[in-house]
Order: sequence, then structure tokens, then C-alpha cells
Amino acid sequence: MNKKLEYESSQTNDYAQEKAQNGDALSLKYVDPENSTVEAVRLIVPLTDNTALVALTFRFWILSFFFAALASIVNQYYYFRISRGGFPLYFVNLTSYALGVGLAKVLPKDNFSIGGYTMSLNPGPFNIKEHALIGIAVSTASVTAYAIDIITAMDLFLQHRMGALGAIVLIITTQCLGYGMAGVLRKYLVYPAEMVWWNNLVHVVFYNAIHNTDEFKTKRMVRGWSYMKFFWIICGGTFLYEFLPQFIAPLLLFFDWVCWLNPFNKDYWAMFSSMAGGGVGIMSLSFDWTVIGGYTLWIPATTQFNQFGGIFLSYWIILPILWMNNIMGTRTFGRPLTPRLFHSDGTPFDITPYLNDDFSLNDDKYNASAPVTMTPMYALTFMYSFIALAGCISHITCFHGADIWKTWKRSRNSADEDVHVKMMQVYLEVPQLWYAVFYVIMVGLSCMVCEVYGLQLPWWGLLVGLAMGWILTFPICAMTAIMGSGPGVNVITELVCGFMFPGKPLANMTFKCYGYMATWQCKELLSDLKLGVYLKIPPRSMLAAQLWGTLVGGVFNYVTMLLIIDAHRSYLDGTMNDPSGLWTGMGAQVLWGSALIYGALGPQRMFNSKGNYHFIYWGFLIGAVVPIIQWCLSKKYPKIRWSLFNVTIFASGMCAFPGGIIVGLVPSFVVFLIWQVWLFRYYKNVWSKYTFILSAALDTGAALTGLAIFIFLSGGVSSKLSAVFPSWIANYYLPDGSNAPYLGVNRCGAFNDTWTGGIYD
Repeated sequence: MNKKLEYESSQTNDYAQEKAQNGDALSLKYVDPENSTVEAVRLIVPLTDNTALVALTFRFWILSFFFAALASIVNQYYYFRISRGGFPLYFVNLTSYALGVGLAKVLPKDNFSIGGYTMSLNPGPFNIKEHALIGIAVSTASVTAYAIDIITAMDLFLQHRMGALGAIVLIITTQCLGYGMAGVLRKYLVYPAEMVWWNNLVHVVFYNAIHNTDEFKTKRMVRGWSYMKFFWIICGGTFLYEFLPQFIAPLLLFFDWVCWLNPFNKDYWAMFSSMAGGGVGIMSLSFDWTVIGGYTLWIPATTQFNQFGGIFLSYWIILPILWMNNIMGTRTFGRPLTPRLFHSDGTPFDITPYLNDDFSLNDDKYNASAPVTMTPMYALTFMYSFIALAGCISHITCFHGADIWKTWKRSRNSADEDVHVKMMQVYLEVPQLWYAVFYVIMVGLSCMVCEVYGLQLPWWGLLVGLAMGWILTFPICAMTAIMGSGPGVNVITELVCGFMFPGKPLANMTFKCYGYMATWQCKELLSDLKLGVYLKIPPRSMLAAQLWGTLVGGVFNYVTMLLIIDAHRSYLDGTMNDPSGLWTGMGAQVLWGSALIYGALGPQRMFNSKGNYHFIYWGFLIGAVVPIIQWCLSKKYPKIRWSLFNVTIFASGMCAFPGGIIVGLVPSFVVFLIWQVWLFRYYKNVWSKYTFILSAALDTGAALTGLAIFIFLSGGVSSKLSAVFPSWIANYYLPDGSNAPYLGVNRCGAFNDTWTGGIYD
């Protein structure tokens, strides 16, 4: 029996499109059991749609602007904080729902016109599509623009503040170049059912639950609770609990219990203290859900096994061997994990005296100084990133190349399309020409800002970076869509630019930003487009929401950055230690450190065949060859699932630092084993029923606590709203703001760097 899409009004597809464009009600549903080929999608995503729902409403524009501005400010604030929180998207979803429902009751139903465009102030009840668009616009705005790193690094480490116009253009162009790429690749990375984009399933469940749509009306949780009652109870309980680790008892945030066995031993400090103490965090525990993360409940088990395996190997085995044996002078640099550069005697390296007026490297001055080096672990992360990138291309080609080719051929035949893509055919698509024109405009503005504002990157160099983005985007986004995780292109862009423009750190940062962000932003936009397919949001409304969020977020990111730098410059540039332990310039330091390695000094100096770090290039060969070997073995021994080992995700775990913080690994792994391995295997019905709404509730509650602390207890809005919890055993501090020996919250490390053991002679 042929499965087909039927409309309740029994209209043809053309007439259905006409009714949808006129705003008439048209309910779509499948009368035959055709569904997605992916099990999780079949269990979660409804096969219904109401084409009469308006997505771009007056309520959308008002609420999205308010929350996008607020989210970009808060997340930019957290960018400079040691404890990385953020503006929770679920808070936006909950609050915007309440405000949207309220506006639907009080706003008049009058129409108003802007130019030739007419809009109703109140088109009807607050609906799921406009609600989701608000969330998409805010999520686009809330991500701190990567270009902020360039502007911050120049301001902090070169004492050069870029002009406001150039800074805004730099931010907007780096954020928007991915739109053109997403438009071209959507047919291959969004429309196929195999491209799941796993993080969207949480949002699908949440939006359908809060709007009580279709089968969600009849679903019942434990004790007969509705989806939303279950959500609110779990969310409320998590909100109250999270005050313990986040405010009352920070000891629960960084529970470095092994250090307590020998707190004055430097080896214990280096291996077992967490990032709060300056070490690796082996066996460190955390009872903060923001550290554990809701993703442990639903990211595919294969992905998490590979990721955890990489972290364990790199930081629990390789790094202790390097430290304990002082291999390549690991102990010389003081800390096992740091992105800073040093002279060979362990003193920090400052590039400023060796730069010309245009911020390029003065070779004569540099050659007359002591050699520059880095921690071995920092060098290894570069090799791991090369393994991940080469492995991604090789793995996708070997194990998914045939399927992607079939998908490309199927894309020319609408009869073979995914069921949800078929349901989207009633809406007007965004023409490819729109994406192309927009991309060309952004490229032109990008060339202008590079040439006019002294970023050391000529226009042709920028085009090379953008070309790299095009080449690498497809395999990276394909792996992310299928596996839930994929590599970045930040390191490879640094390397290529280092060979092209040696001695130019600004060129390296700019090249990296454009090459990396084009790929990263394209990935985020493709994920949004997939959410739009799942929720049946009109494509043109989706594009408008994404652009709107990008513009609002970029402007408020920039303004917030300026205010924070002016208020805390000495803490951010590393000239002073923040006695409160709250402010850090780590994000900008990492970018600047990489710019020095690849840009100012250049890979020819840092990674030449006679140096200590030439081994990093072996990463390309390892990453490329391992999947080929697996593929060959899969042909010879087809009963073994060789593809389960993914060298890309494994290597991504190995280079978690400096991009991530390695803390609370044990509780995350335990939660993963319980939920993704045991529960999914033996109680799949329970897993499918509770996983995504539970993840949303836990993440929302924990994030709301962080937001409440930021606003009412940490002086986020006003210095008058600032409080410190009284000192006790789980939050010990001295009146002068310093901590006595090993009595800080991490209980590891000696006061004034005085050690009684584990000292390398």
C-alpha cells in the first residue's frame, strides 16, 4: 500500500499551499503509518501540523528582542567568569510562554502596516511556532560571538581598541557567513532522516509538552502527572538544590577529595585538584548538575563512550606519566594544564617587547631572546585536534559515504523524502538565490573590515579561509548530525594561516575566526533548520528569526565586553589575580596564545623538524588511516561493528582542554551508564518517555539557579545586590579574601606555594 500525505480537507497539494499562504486552517496528518527511519525521532516527533499558525507575529518581535538582548549580555558576562554559567534557553522558553499567553489576552486585534507589510497585533492564541522562533532567535543571539575574542585579545594584550564600526562589522560578518553555506547544504544535511541533529529532540518534546499538542495531551508520567507537571516538579526541585553547590557549599562544585589525603604534596595537587585548584582533576567529583549536563541522558551511547574514553586516556593516563617523569620539562611550567607560552626556564613569555608598531614580529629582537616553549600537554592537544579533523573526513567517507551518495540521488526524487520534509512542502521555501546574494554581501563586508581596520589579513587571505570552511563543513556537520558531536576547524585554520602569514598574530586570529565561524555558524543554522522541520516552521520565517537574533546578539555582546574590560582589566589580562576568584581572561588568553604560536612565532619555529613539537603533524596521518583500517576490517569481519569506535570523537575527548574544563567526569560517566546503557537497554519505554523532558527540567532548574544568583546575589544587576554566604566548612575563606593552607573550597594546594612533598628537583 502506498503511503501518502492526506489533508483533512482532501485538497490537492497546490491548493493546500494556496490555503496556507492565505492563512486558512489546514491540518496535516498521516493516515498511514509512514514515519521516520530513526527510532528516537519516531518516538518523539509528532506527525501533525497546523498550517494556519502564524510564526512571525508582533509578539515574536517584541519578546525575541527583549530576551535576545538579555541573553547576549548575560552570556558575555559569563565569558569572563571562572564559573561558566549562562542565560538558560529554557528560562526564555518558560518566560516567553507566560508573556506570550498574557499578550494574547491583552493586545488588541488591530492591524498595522510597515511599508507594504501588514501585521496583526494579536493574530490569536500564542502558538508553538512563534514560541519556537523566539527560542531560536534568542539561542542565536546568546552565543558569544567568536569575533569578541579577537577584539578582547587586542584590547587586553596589545592595548589596542578597535573602532566601534569595524568591531560591529567584524562581529556581524563572522556570525552571518554561515547562512549562505547552510542554504546550499540543507538538502543534504537537514532533509535526510538520518541527519537527526540530536539536541533538537529535547526542544521538540519541551515545546509540544508546554503547548499540550496532539498526543502530548494524553501522555501521563509517574503518578498520573502530565508532562508539564512532571517538568515543573523536577525543575523546581533542581532549582532549590542547586543553591547548595552554586552558592551555599561550593565544595560540592569542585569536590577534590583525593587531595585531602596529602594536601601539601604538589603531585597530588597537580593530578587531583580540579580547575579551581589548578590541576587536572583526576577522580574529582561534582554535585552540580550544570557540570554533569543533561546531554548525558540522550547523546548516543557510542558517542559518549568514545568521548569519555578519550578524556580518560589523555588526562588520567598520559598526563600523569608526563608530569611524574617530567617529560619534556612538564613540571617546569608550574601547572600541568595551561595555554600560556613560556621561556625555556619556565618564566611566562610576553610578546609585546618583540612586536613592531603594526603588531608583526620583530625577528631580530625575538632571535636575541631565550627560546619560547609551551607545556607538552598543550602541544598534544594540537595533535589530537588534527587526528579529530582528519578522522572526521576519513570516517564519514568510509562509513557514511555510500549513504550520503544515495541521499544525494534520492534528493532529486521527492517520493523518497523524509516524511517530515514532505509535510513542509506546503510552505514557501527560501530560494537559493537569497542565500547566495546574502553570502556575497557578507564576503564583501568581511574583505572591507580586513583591509581597512589593520587586521593584517589581505582580502585574498580571507577568501582562502572561507574556502577552507566550505571544504570542511560538510563532513563536520554530517558527523554532528549523525553522532551528536563533531570536530572544529579552529586549529587547522591557525596552522594554514601561520604558514601563509608568519609573524602576524592579528592575521592569524582573523583568519581563524572567519574560517572557523563560517563552519561553526553553518552547523548551528543547519541544526535550527532541522528543528524547523520537526516543528513545521515556515522556512522564510526561520531565516528572519535567525538573522534577527544574530544582529541583536552581536551589538549587545560588544557593548557588554567593553564595560567588563574597563571594569576588570587587570584581572583579565593576567597582571593581577582576582582575590575573589571570579574573573578570568582565559578565553582571550587561549586565542592569544594560539595566535602567538601559529601567527607571531609561526609553525615554522614552533613545530619544525628540529624542535620538540614536530610530532603534532602525525595527527593528520593517524586520523586519516584509522578509519580506513576499520573499514577494511569491517569488510573482512562484517559481524563486528567496527564503526562504533570513532577516532574523531575519541580524539575530541583527548583535547577537551583548553576548549573545555575537565571536572566532574566521574558523576557524568555514572549518569551516562545508568541512563544511556542500563535504562535504554532494559527499559526502553521508560527511557523514551522520560529522557528528554527530564533533561530539559534538570537543565532548566540548574540554569535558573545560576541566573537567580547572578541577579540577586552576585551583583549582576547592581553592586547593592551582592552577598557572600557566611564562611563554613563547605565554603571556607578568610576575611582578607585569601584562603589558609588547603582550606579553600577545593581543599588542595598549599598557601603561598609552600609544598612539603612532590617537588621536582
